[in-house]
Amino acid sequence: MSAGVRGKSVELVTMGVQTLYSLSASRLKVADNILKAGLTEGLFTHANCAVALHGVIVASGSFGAATQDTVYDLASLTKPMATATMVMQLVEDGQIHLLQPLDTFFSEEYGLLPHLTDIELRHLITHTSGLPPLPRWPADTSGISRAEFIRSALSTPTLRPAGQGFTYSDTGYILLGEVASRTAGIPLDKLFQERVAEPLKLKNTEYAPSSKLRTRIAPTSGQTKPGVIHDPRAQGLGGIAGHAGLFGSALDVLQYCEAVRKHGGGILSRASVSRMTVSQIDRSIGSQSYGFFCAGNDYLPSGDLFSSRAFGHSGFTGTLLLVDPEYELSLALLTNRVVNEKEDGSRFLRLRRYWLNAMAASIV
Repeated sequence: MSAGVRGKSVELVTMGVQTLYSLSASRLKVADNILKAGLTEGLFTHANCAVALHGVIVASGSFGAATQDTVYDLASLTKPMATATMVMQLVEDGQIHLLQPLDTFFSEEYGLLPHLTDIELRHLITHTSGLPPLPRWPADTSGISRAEFIRSALSTPTLRPAGQGFTYSDTGYILLGEVASRTAGIPLDKLFQERVAEPLKLKNTEYAPSSKLRTRIAPTSGQTKPGVIHDPRAQGLGGIAGHAGLFGSALDVLQYCEAVRKHGGGILSRASVSRMTVSQIDRSIGSQSYGFFCAGNDYLPSGDLFSSRAFGHSGFTGTLLLVDPEYELSLALLTNRVVNEKEDGSRFLRLRRYWLNAMAASIV
């Protein structure tokens, strides 16, 4: 991984009582060696990482068959980067609010949904809706329309009443993505391009990637063609869903992280960011903001050393983003760990934790 800006090392700078952190080159080598070990062990074939401190990209790296412009199936990074962000934008615009019941967005088309009447949008965005991780889904998906897939998701029984527990739920974010699209009156992929990708100049991040990106996509599984989302529910929805579907590069993910860290970066208000970066649920049931895992949530990919202010997200395909306001740091790690279909993910998660600890220790 290269440290510094344009190859120059970043020195420790003191301005009055404010200390600006930098990254230790020797510690970065430790982090590099951890990713190289993952390649040697066959945990992935491609990996990219990027780090920003104080608003400056201070380190980036490409490993294995990856180049700086390699594009990855971002999987559940879609949840904060697309769905949660766009829902908060619609809240800012006065088009929805988070206490609205879920069923009111669908009852006109799908009829009464009595098991969903107590679920509000705030429950979906914080994974406290009581909906299970995976939706009820047709056994044979051939010829099934998007409307029928959404009907299946809406028919999914709840595990518990809304607000009484935290259960990470693709089901909830599939429905939340539909709410965003229906409210805005345009498909989710176009909404993302207009409201997130274009303002942030994300050149390598989109749903249903175009031909110009497909040649640069890291492979996932042998059965999945480049540009086809790995997640089967997202596949059924044409690759455009609230829980998964985005493809993107490490530098683009980092750019999004920095926008959030910098109080919205032109795509979100300061008020929205304050809700998205701190837990919004009762401490007795977990730690989850409007879109991100927070300290105290076992899903948060922060290792053992990042601060208690850190927030972030991970993706099933081997991706993560993390922001730590304590150090004014943003980082992205993208891999294609699902390319090794014999692995259950446990070795990758262990290696990921080693890498995160090495990255945290590199802050000097």
